[in-house]
Amino acid sequence: MMNEAKLYDLTQDCSIFTPPHPHEKSLEVHFFKRVTGAYGGGQGANGQILNWSNTVGTHLVGERAFNSGGRAIADIPLTDLNGPGVIADISDLVSDYSIYTPEMIMSKVEVKKGDILIINTGYHKYSWDQPKVSNKKA
Repeated sequence: MMNEAKLYDLTQDCSIFTPPHPHEKSLEVHFFKRVTGAYGGGQGANGQILNWSNTVGTHLVGERAFNSGGRAIADIPLTDLNGPGVIADISDLVSDYSIYTPEMIMSKVEVKKGDILIINTGYHKYSWDQPKVSNKKA
């Protein structure tokens, strides 16, 4: 089965420019140690403390985000994170600040129990790391 599988890398760069979900904290990087290479460019060392909300950049929304009795990310076996899936392209059904519904998704694809669901809203084109993003300070 895995020989015929398509794998999708959904990672995104993460930096201080990565926008958080609205009303959440953006990524902060605090250096507590910066040591450049000694003796003409030898090894250096940096120590950093990173603070961010759980919805900055690529992330897995776990059960506990919606159900306090759900599994923590650390409790989800890797076997639950790969398998058959579908991509629902609902980009033509959503607009700024709209809420997508199960009906929108089901109108595009058949979702079976256990499927991994990727929802394409089309808003990746506004990502801070896209070359045509209109906000030059993003």
